[in-house]
Amino acid sequence: MINSAFAKNIKDFPLFLMEIRYIILFYILGDFVTTMHALRYGFEENGFLATVMAEYGVWSLLLLKILFIGLVYYNYLAIKAANSKWMDFLWSISKKGITFIGIFLVINNLFVIFGSYSLLQLMGLVPM
Repeated sequence: MINSAFAKNIKDFPLFLMEIRYIILFYILGDFVTTMHALRYGFEENGFLATVMAEYGVWSLLLLKILFIGLVYYNYLAIKAANSKWMDFLWSISKKGITFIGIFLVINNLFVIFGSYSLLQLMGLVPM
């Protein structure tokens, strides 16, 4: 038989997807599509991701992002189970932070595609 907590978690999954829609849009889809395109003009600056993509292909990036969403879902369930205002605040900050990272990654990739340099290079964080 299905555990009642598990069944409740499955019923909450559509709500979770609605709550992370901007993470899906920017961090998952936006970064993946622009990274695929930007790799034609440069290389992956993240050494770990560069190694994984060299070994398993660019689609492995999408798999890693989906696994990351699994971690986010686990945290979502833990935070919601705590039922505290501080935990709601933590969830809000977490999803906004991940969305911001996704927006930053998309902008960085667009700089590589259209400007032939990364935003990180422009900021002086990575050598030109």
